[in-house]
Parts: sequence; C-alpha cells; structure tokens
Amino acid sequence: MTSGLALRLARDHRRLGRVLDLLAGLIERFDAGEESSYDLFRELIEYVVDYVERVHHPTEDVLFTRLAAQAPAQAAILADLMREHRELTQLSRDFRDALASIMHGAVLPRATVVRQGRELVRRMRAHIDREDETALPLASALLSETEWAALATQAPNDADPIFGQPDPLRFRALYDHLKDVLDPL
Repeated sequence: MTSGLALRLARDHRRLGRVLDLLAGLIERFDAGEESSYDLFRELIEYVVDYVERVHHPTEDVLFTRLAAQAPAQAAILADLMREHRELTQLSRDFRDALASIMHGAVLPRATVVRQGRELVRRMRAHIDREDETALPLASALLSETEWAALATQAPNDADPIFGQPDPLRFRALYDHLKDVLDPL
C-alpha cells in the first residue's frame, strides 16, 4: 500500500539526499580553502532546520509512535529513530550557528566547522538509510489505508519551501542553484 503520506516521506528523503549532496560539496570546497557561498551554505542549513525539523521529523514521529503501538517488537528501533531526530536537530543548529558566526566575522577553526558539517551530513544520511530500511517498510506492511489517512491528518503538512511551493525570497541562492542543477522530483 502506498499512501500519500508514505509517498511524501519517501520524496522528502530523496530531496534531502540531494540537498545533503550539495551541502557535502560545499563543505569539501570550504575545507579545501575555496571561496564559499555563505548565502548558499546558510540557506541549505536553514532549509534543514526549517523544513526537516518543523515538518518532516514531526511527521515521522507521529508515524513511528503509531507503529510502536502496533509492533511492540520494533518499538526500540522506532524510539532510536525518534531520539536521532532530536540529536540531528542539535547537530543542525550547532552547524547553523557556526556558519552564522563566520558570516558575522567570528574566527572559528576551519577544521571545527568542517568536522561539524561532515558529521551532520554523515549522520543524516545514515538516519535516512535506517528509516528507509526499517520503519518505512514496516509502516507499508502494517498500516491500512484508513490508518495512513488518520496519520496524515495528525502530521504537519506545510509545503516544502524549496521543492513544494518555492519561497525564492527566503531561499533565493538555494532555489536558484537547485533549479539549475536538480529536477524538482
């Protein structure tokens, strides 16, 4: 069974994977000492902080809570995934704050910022992989169409500010870069 909510979560994962690819590339160029587009850096991490933390992870938390009730044997794995959401939130915010400090003239060791960025990208990719391999197949196997519909009404449903209804005023550099590089999935 493929519900609209399941499709949205899978689409979010594909899109986030592409955003992480772009972020990883910027981190590598920054590490190599190349001139970085701090606007693009800032907008990438702000997208992660805004959409992922405000819409995507809370949606998954609603889903994982329901799954844990229906599949108690999987409850520990689902609880770990929800714990990772909180950890990823902190990593995202720490990296955002480091970039903001640099943009405001603070001197931070490049290695520290690079390490934070790489850790964020690595952990987000691993987290997405775990969800795609465990939680989402479990949800597809266990939940009825009625249950998916009920979950969709409980989950945040704001549009993706880049891929949904783009907000080019808020995310101008990211939007311009993505429209030239990526298909809108």
